[in-house]
Amino acid sequence: MNKSGIQLIEEEIAQAGESSPITPLLLELDRLRITGDTPVPCEEFLMRLFDKPCFPRRDLTAITGMEKCGKTFFTSMLMASGVSSSVAAPGVTLSRLPDKPLKILWYDTEQSRQSTKTILTDRIYELAGKGQAVQNDSNDAAELDGRLFVFNVRSCTYEQRLEYLITAIMTYRPDMVVIDNISDLLSSINDQEQSIMLIDQLMQLSTTYDCNITIVIHLNRSGEKRNLRGWLGTEVLHKAFEVYYCEQLPKEQVFAVEQLLTRKYHIKETFYYRISDDGLPVTTECPDVQPRDAQGKYMSNKPEAYQIRAERADSFNQDYIIRHEDDSRMPWEWDLRRLFDNAMASRAQMNQADLQAAVMQLSGIQQPKYYDKVFRLACDNHIVKTTMDRNGRVVVISTPS
Repeated sequence: MNKSGIQLIEEEIAQAGESSPITPLLLELDRLRITGDTPVPCEEFLMRLFDKPCFPRRDLTAITGMEKCGKTFFTSMLMASGVSSSVAAPGVTLSRLPDKPLKILWYDTEQSRQSTKTILTDRIYELAGKGQAVQNDSNDAAELDGRLFVFNVRSCTYEQRLEYLITAIMTYRPDMVVIDNISDLLSSINDQEQSIMLIDQLMQLSTTYDCNITIVIHLNRSGEKRNLRGWLGTEVLHKAFEVYYCEQLPKEQVFAVEQLLTRKYHIKETFYYRISDDGLPVTTECPDVQPRDAQGKYMSNKPEAYQIRAERADSFNQDYIIRHEDDSRMPWEWDLRRLFDNAMASRAQMNQADLQAAVMQLSGIQQPKYYDKVFRLACDNHIVKTTMDRNGRVVVISTPS
């Protein structure tokens, strides 16, 4: 058996006739040391989205968006995929990765007991392929109830919710935990100390009990999809392995889910679903609807920041403007690739504030709100994307052209 570095040092000190400086605290620290031959479990993912592994064990995943933007529909699809008896074949947009069905704990802090029950029986059971069978056969109901552990804790205090959650994870040992909504586990989302302690506790639970903990959290009122609510949202961005953003497309009964951040597998595609006549989320394609103006004429369906009067382009640096003299609907657009490549100046990554300053200086953009629109366009067109560096800080990287 190989001896630890501390054991070897202690023996050398003892042979030299000196008292050992090894303290209990140092011994605890040594147990946390990682070396080349330290045995650690292999990285394991529970779900697959566009054939990319996601939702890792022993880590945190976050799902965010404004109110009523489809977050619970998306988590319902995740849970149904996890507990279903069948594993979807590769190529299916969203599916489970392990061969065996997962044990999932759904911890609902927001909705009424009636709503939670309805979502469980009329949505998750149906999506898992057991809806009618559960109604007709108690064995099927018992089978799903042995995989799904659903708790509604809206009537509890925030202290009770956290205490019960810890007890549930310790007792039922789920593969995945879905907490909807994490904000209800503490008294204030802007309390720095509470936020740090809560996220640390969830990270410890995910590691100790070998599970993925998926947390749902709202956005700030601004709607900026990288601006999660409160100090708690800041901690989530720093510590989560991956973050997904949900939204309902304007004037469409279609919802979109995109990956904002990840520490490993980048999913470039956006996941779209609609709600069927039966009230169930169904995977669909990206809608391509061209809007009309008040007179009924077709307008450009380019993103908002492209729809700018031609004369305004003259106030910007023309080196980064692409003109379309023959297109009255979109007379010009930004050369996003050139603008952001020059702003990053061959750097592998930049923090968001430095990138904003560089882009605004190069382009002649004066208003930060307008920069935010241009930045979102660059992200939507896969020119740049946000991710986390090794220290857990949000940074921007350039994507290959």
